[in-house]
Amino acid sequence: MKWSVVSPLRIALLDDHALIREGLKIRLSTESDFKIVGVHSSSAELQEALRTESADLLILDYQLSDGELDGLRLIQLLRSHYPEMRILIFSSLERPATVNMAIRAGANGFFGKSQQTEELVRAIRMVALDRLYLSPEMAADLDTTPAVQVLGTTDGASVAGGDALVDYPALSPKEREVLRCCLEGLSVSQIALKFMRSRKTISGQKQAALRKLNVRTDTELFKLHLDLRDL
Repeated sequence: MKWSVVSPLRIALLDDHALIREGLKIRLSTESDFKIVGVHSSSAELQEALRTESADLLILDYQLSDGELDGLRLIQLLRSHYPEMRILIFSSLERPATVNMAIRAGANGFFGKSQQTEELVRAIRMVALDRLYLSPEMAADLDTTPAVQVLGTTDGASVAGGDALVDYPALSPKEREVLRCCLEGLSVSQIALKFMRSRKTISGQKQAALRKLNVRTDTELFKLHLDLRDL
């Protein structure tokens, strides 16, 4: 993608916090080769605006208010309708599992809200140049660099399939076994009996898997699993 002062990079923003929206708009507007074409507070508002005003790059808050689409579902929806638009996630959920899944779902970069604002300008420019943006700290925390999903190929198919959680690369082979059994409805005691391991060992492996996936309970695990299957 090429842009300049004469033909600026068209940027849309989506964040449900007014102060953050206005702050980003003011800061990014100081860049002569950037043009803010939309500042939105909800996914519905964003989708309506994109029908009439196209954007080259979207800065997207990963976690919106209750009742909104979740981050993964919104990324997939936008990627399917606007395959040429770059998506830079802007979020306080900076755990490796969240970063990995967002990139694999189709985001082109992940910027943490704990990072310096000036670094955001560099992140935008990298993503606009078709380069994956992750902070050095995020990249170091990931076991492998996630591949951006490309529509029309099968390389990113696991994100949209039912095995997306089990295939998460940070999980160990034994954690994958335990997680798969949990998703099949087996209890910790049943899994321990199946693999002839102690209940304590299985419980520890399950809790380790949940931490890596950024979920805390079985309810959250099953909700995430169903959300990914529906993508």
